[in-house]
Amino acid sequence: MEKAETVRAADTCLRILERIAFADSPMGVTQVSADVGIAKGAAFKHLRTLIEHGLIVQDPVTSHYALGPKLWLMAQQAPAGASLAELALPLMRATRDELGMAVVLSIPAPRSAFILATVSSNQPIEIGVRPGSELSLHSSAQGKVFLAFGSPELLGTLPDALPQITPKSVTSKAVLAAQLDAIRAAGYATAPEESLLGINAVAAPILGSQNQLLGSIGLIASIQHLGAVPTPSQLKALFALTREIGLRVSQ
Repeated sequence: MEKAETVRAADTCLRILERIAFADSPMGVTQVSADVGIAKGAAFKHLRTLIEHGLIVQDPVTSHYALGPKLWLMAQQAPAGASLAELALPLMRATRDELGMAVVLSIPAPRSAFILATVSSNQPIEIGVRPGSELSLHSSAQGKVFLAFGSPELLGTLPDALPQITPKSVTSKAVLAAQLDAIRAAGYATAPEESLLGINAVAAPILGSQNQLLGSIGLIASIQHLGAVPTPSQLKALFALTREIGLRVSQ
């Protein structure tokens, strides 16, 4: 098999594994093939490979696929993210109860802001994102936090023409760079209607004892309840939350 084909096969297996991991319930081969965009026969072969390695299991009654025990064991070897989420979640719930908004914990990924944990809003119309989701770096508040406070090389990974997610998304790297300067000065980022029309988010970095970037906390709500310019009380709650998480992680 050619090297490029091997890489593509590995990429497909990993995408299938991600779909199964973050699905609401076990998945059938038809759903897997549709979600990943490959033929049903090809999906079946990849699924069999994942089963052979113990990464997924198949229900003998429904024939649906779910995560396997080996993947759980492998996950235990990477405690940093889990520890961050365990420390943050009780504090995130308290902030949700105070503000009524969805609270999201994310960590930097090579090309996105990876959602590690979420606490849903307590509003009648729920607004939020699922754990395992990946938000774009240039059009999400969390992503902008990582660009502003993370590695300077991260900005260089973005294309010159930034994808337009909504009509309000930033598409110019020069404009984005100016925004990042303002974000560093203010200590927080917003992305009003840049990822989804009608929705805004405000995010701030979680910093460790050496001022290193550990992650980001974002508040998400409708533009009606979270304006383009957050209120002082919203920012106060956000900064208090990120500061407390940073302190607890550093203990």
